[in-house]
Amino acid sequence: KGMREKDHGTKGSGQRRGRGAVLFFFLLLLQASVLQAELVDRIVAAVNSEVITWSELQHAVGFNAAFAGGARSGKNIQAETLGGLINRRLLIQEARRLKFADVTAQDISAEVDKLGKRFDSEKAFSGFLAGLGMTEEQLRRMLGERLLVERFIEKKIGLFVRVSRGEAQKYYDEHPGEFQSKRFQEVHKAISAVLSEQKLDRQLVKYLGELKNRSDIRVNPLGG
Repeated sequence: KGMREKDHGTKGSGQRRGRGAVLFFFLLLLQASVLQAELVDRIVAAVNSEVITWSELQHAVGFNAAFAGGARSGKNIQAETLGGLINRRLLIQEARRLKFADVTAQDISAEVDKLGKRFDSEKAFSGFLAGLGMTEEQLRRMLGERLLVERFIEKKIGLFVRVSRGEAQKYYDEHPGEFQSKRFQEVHKAISAVLSEQKLDRQLVKYLGELKNRSDIRVNPLGG
């Protein structure tokens, strides 16, 4: 009987060691999984109470490279893109706070359809998203945010940007080489559009500066 009790105790001890080993192995896997998630989606910046993740940055870099053209790459383009994402987040927060602009699910679907038409087929479109590591839901969010920012800028700043006929005439007189002997009346609208865009850009830079001065923005090193 004593021997049987001893054998039983040894067996129980072995089972406990086995369960402990399995638990330890599981915890290692969990830790590795969490570490991988942090590496993939680590926080690269925070704008007030909202974060921008590494994967969000990479999606934006890939998307811009595909449609903006150019061969720029590396940390410079990442830093510039992150700056754009920070600006966008600031404007989105203001749009929501002021309730100046809104975007519906139908608006976003229309943007997705518009983008999809730039590809030869749905398969090509899906392949593009797969290449970016982006889901359709992530794409919808990005396009929705961009559309919201466009509408907000137009309502908040664009409606108040005006170019007088005198300003357009002055530009025409000072840049005769641009118009190939065309009369002012023929290029008036085109000149006004260019000057309006320039004014809008200046006002937007000023407005973003004001937003940044009263916001809490933190940026982490991008690393490799």
